[in-house]
Amino acid sequence: RQISIRRERENSDSRWSLALPFRIELGPAYTGAFIAAYHYRTSPTPPPGTESASLSSSDDPSVSSRAGSPLSHSATTSKVPRDRSGDEYTRVELCCYEWSTTVSFQAMYPGAEMLKDALLASSLNLISMEKSDTRLSIAAMQTQTMALRKLREGFDDYIAKRDVKKNALLSATALACSMSELLVNKSWSGYAIHLNGVGALIEDAGPNALASRDSRVNFFGYRAAQMPFNFLERRGSFLSRPEWINFPWRDSDRFNRPRDTLLDIAVQIPGQMELYDKTLNRTPNWNRRQLRRLNKIVAQLNEWKTDLFERYSDSIYTTEAAAWEGLHSEYIKFRDDTVAAAFTLYAGSALLILKGAIREGFKWSRIACQCLEYFFTRERRVVGKVSCLFPFDSAWGTFIELHEMRGANMSLELRWCQMTAERIETVGLPVFRVRHRI
Repeated sequence: RQISIRRERENSDSRWSLALPFRIELGPAYTGAFIAAYHYRTSPTPPPGTESASLSSSDDPSVSSRAGSPLSHSATTSKVPRDRSGDEYTRVELCCYEWSTTVSFQAMYPGAEMLKDALLASSLNLISMEKSDTRLSIAAMQTQTMALRKLREGFDDYIAKRDVKKNALLSATALACSMSELLVNKSWSGYAIHLNGVGALIEDAGPNALASRDSRVNFFGYRAAQMPFNFLERRGSFLSRPEWINFPWRDSDRFNRPRDTLLDIAVQIPGQMELYDKTLNRTPNWNRRQLRRLNKIVAQLNEWKTDLFERYSDSIYTTEAAAWEGLHSEYIKFRDDTVAAAFTLYAGSALLILKGAIREGFKWSRIACQCLEYFFTRERRVVGKVSCLFPFDSAWGTFIELHEMRGANMSLELRWCQMTAERIETVGLPVFRVRHRI
């Protein structure tokens, strides 16, 4: 995608859009073009009479019009209302795998500087990696440091003043900073730290703060991004409380997609894992109560799966010859990305809660592995790539446990998991952890 600036007329108003190329797997992204776009963005008033301006050099032989990154996409839009000088607004939309958020703010709003710095740092990181430009890498590091400092100051200011209106801006900045963590440091722990900050903001503001469409989209994106880490850390959160699930406004299909309704159930599992770990004196009565709780969750998961298959009258998936050989001859080809993300997450949830039943745990571990190829070997997909890493990690852990604790021969499964982790990392996305090397 070329970096470009457009002007669209709405009656007597003007809307200006700045598109930035967020790419990680394929180049090129262009240093000169981005710098020009950044300088333009810092001067929001366009030259009079300008209808459209492209910042991609036409005589640069490296310029390409290929599609944007599967990692993320950023677009800022400035709308200049009629006869309202000084009220110019900027709207920023960010998407990083499962999590998307949108924020609108006044262009001259002081707190907006931290978001601008975070976006600039992410962009410069991408460009420096693709162009192998040390100068830009240093600039990205300096800009990221400024963004993080301002983000910390923003959190401190929020704690002092409890200004809920700043939630969206802080969330968007945290998301932009988390992009750099993945790009440069390949760090899920750094990404999770930013998630924790956003979660603290959302919990503090309360469910009543989810009054706008943008805030609700941000919440559901945050929940999808947070859940794999709750599973990995075996830790519950506020997301499992009824008031964060049963919203009175939740009657739209937008917030009741298969993955959303599955997460309504799955959010209960990490809390039960945490309870088990903390209860050292597990009496027979306690075990029976815990078993009843788990059976209730299993029944809800089974009901969800039945509803999923009934919702789609035709098959939700078929199978095709596997390119990632060594474990199964066929991979699961889903009907669409929505079903793929939901079913793969279901497989991960099922194998965790059924882990004690050896055969069931092994079966769902193999199914979770069969789902992976859909996300990584066909089109450059976005939705589901992070969610599918959690089932993969859980399956890998199950194979190790069966191998080391139960004496089962899992050498085939363990070798495949190691090779799959290496394949995933070649697309620029780190796995949660390398559990075993042969």
